[in-house]
Amino acid sequence: MKNRKRTAIFNLFLPAFMALMPVFMLGGGMNGSVQAGAPISANQPSSRADSLVLRVYFRDAAERDRLATELAAEESDISGGYLTVWTDRATYNDLIARGLRVEIDEKQTIEANTPIIWGNTFYGGYRTVEEMQTFLDQKVAAYPTLAQKLDIGDSWCKTHPGICTQPNSWNGFDLFVMHITNQAIPGPKPVFWFDAGIHSREIATPEVAMNYISWLLDNYNTNADARWIVDHQDIWVMPMLNPDGHHMNESGGEGTPTSHRRNADRDDGCSSYDLFGTDINRNFNFKWACCGGSSSNPCDDTYRGPAPDSEEETQAVLAKVRALIPDQRGPLDTDIAPITTTGTLVNMHSNAQLNIHPWGWTTIQSPNYNDLNNIGRRMGATTTYGGNAYRSCQSLDPNCLYTVDGDEKNWAYGELGIPAYSVEVHGNGFFPTFAVTRDDISPKNRGAMIYMSKIARAPYLQTRGPDANTETVVPVTVNQGDTAPITATIKYDWPAPAYNSPNRYLQNVAAAEFYADIPPWNGGTPIAMTAVDGTFDQPTEAVIGSLPTGSLAPGRHVIFVRGRGVNDYQGYQSWGPIGGVFVDVQVGGSVTPTPPTSTPLPPTSTGTSVPPSLTPIPPTITPIPPSVTPIPPTSTSIPPTITSIPTSASSTTPTITSVPPSETAVTATSTPCPIQFSDVPSTDTFYQSIRCLACRGIVSGYSDGTFRPNNQVTRGQLAKMVSNSAGFSETVSGQTFEDVTPANTFYQWIERLTTRG
Repeated sequence: MKNRKRTAIFNLFLPAFMALMPVFMLGGGMNGSVQAGAPISANQPSSRADSLVLRVYFRDAAERDRLATELAAEESDISGGYLTVWTDRATYNDLIARGLRVEIDEKQTIEANTPIIWGNTFYGGYRTVEEMQTFLDQKVAAYPTLAQKLDIGDSWCKTHPGICTQPNSWNGFDLFVMHITNQAIPGPKPVFWFDAGIHSREIATPEVAMNYISWLLDNYNTNADARWIVDHQDIWVMPMLNPDGHHMNESGGEGTPTSHRRNADRDDGCSSYDLFGTDINRNFNFKWACCGGSSSNPCDDTYRGPAPDSEEETQAVLAKVRALIPDQRGPLDTDIAPITTTGTLVNMHSNAQLNIHPWGWTTIQSPNYNDLNNIGRRMGATTTYGGNAYRSCQSLDPNCLYTVDGDEKNWAYGELGIPAYSVEVHGNGFFPTFAVTRDDISPKNRGAMIYMSKIARAPYLQTRGPDANTETVVPVTVNQGDTAPITATIKYDWPAPAYNSPNRYLQNVAAAEFYADIPPWNGGTPIAMTAVDGTFDQPTEAVIGSLPTGSLAPGRHVIFVRGRGVNDYQGYQSWGPIGGVFVDVQVGGSVTPTPPTSTPLPPTSTGTSVPPSLTPIPPTITPIPPSVTPIPPTSTSIPPTITSIPTSASSTTPTITSVPPSETAVTATSTPCPIQFSDVPSTDTFYQSIRCLACRGIVSGYSDGTFRPNNQVTRGQLAKMVSNSAGFSETVSGQTFEDVTPANTFYQWIERLTTRG
């Protein structure tokens, strides 16, 4: 079937492609464009199959917005001073006659008219509407307790049977959304809503949404962030909001794909094939038709529909999101949403490489501009840090986009008060190959979607807190009764591209803590973490804490790590989003499990939309000084310079619980050990632990009789200490790492740890 369609595509596109060859031969130089010049002969009717992709230059913002609406400009980068327009020869000639500067984009025009390019899109990996629905069914079958496929309405064609006959006859589609959450854990849970495909020719976006669904579900048992997000957040992903339009593109004209943007509504005054339909992203009721950001012409690509919320697809999204997220903002344009607002939303587009936030209809900054822009900046952190590296901007900020009214993000923020974004993915063209979408666009946007999922509980507050990341436990598997060291990085100064300003709330980290199994909003018990360098006094801090495992049942446990800044906001401490890590507890420790010092509260339902953990600081309580971090009695201190050494030694007893059964543990009754370091007196916090390790020959001091407890530890030294502590002594051979030869001082210890995983 697909081969037949490819042949049909080639046969139908070849005449148009050949007709365009003289245009390409006009020149255009190295920049891939044909300069404005004489009108192009238009001796045949214009159609999508004979298209030109133009760069239409504007002289000011007013002309930009006027041309964007008139020409239905693509959502592409405008920093070069031009709009990208997909149109025909007649429009090109008209623009030239009006004295506008216009260039033909050769590369994108070829893509728009060449069958090879189409062969790399829908018929090279991109999924049809039916295949998307099958994907959702497969995920539900694989994860029945974590995923639900829900029908929230019908497309325009399904509600108008027998009317949709072009490019073929079809009966429309159900509008499906994937609900992802652990159904065994009660709520209420904060909502992240993510939809794609609202403009059906932006074919990369549904694949990004499906990729995120796969990441959440397929990594539930192997990635702690995926686990806790699915357990404790309410994730709704709608890969295809406009299935009728997508169907027209994937199967139009006897297998000839088209470039349809809107839905399939054809009863509003335009019946010309591929020119009818309503732009769903101009049909929402908030600021509908207010400000020149949409068209009243039924044949225009930005046609807003005959009335606000007139389209079935719009109505379905409105009803569902309103049912999930309460209205938390006042009715006036100047009303600010409260800092405790809950819920986040992303409406995905292509291909301007932007994280666009409200407002879209005015140059006036929205009341929550600082927070909205900062969330966009964090989504736009560098890709190596887990961002998409896109510019964060309000639509009419310099180098952002153009006026838009009646769109989804403006409605979601304007009515509900939540952070809402049009995330414009990259792709360098209308139709990136499926491999580019799969291997580049999807993974580069995954981190931004993870961040939006994490902060959904209180986004305006959590954007003011630091990230928690690079959480580690070494080793991941510990014996029940041993102490597990938890390390992490608490970071305000996330890296960002030059066009995104730094974190608006940049400040020093004041504290860090973690929770085992029960998160803070469900009444979990915090365990304080300390700064590795001894003091919380920087925007980025490496932190460490100790997890007693005596009261933890054997099995996998989720550790929730978070940090806060020195500043409070409106009576709330600035705790940032959670970072997760797994700890696996196994039977085999030599310490008898002891009951916890306090009984964690079970998950509770508050019955309110305000996050239960966001309790204002009582004015009579003096906040803990940033430099002082209390360590609970059950927490075992770890030397601050040794950030990843697992230790089972108590600070109050020299017993080492991780010694193999064949060896005798050092106790207070053993033969006295003469080793003593001049810079580690008996009053030192870590005296017992350091002396115990030294007496067992696991660590040694310097020739001058010092230990220098604040010195850095190399990876080789760490390998030796961990290996010796565990009693590993087998003979090793071979070479795993190119920079660790058998002659290396730490070769045998590194290889021993490597062979044990």
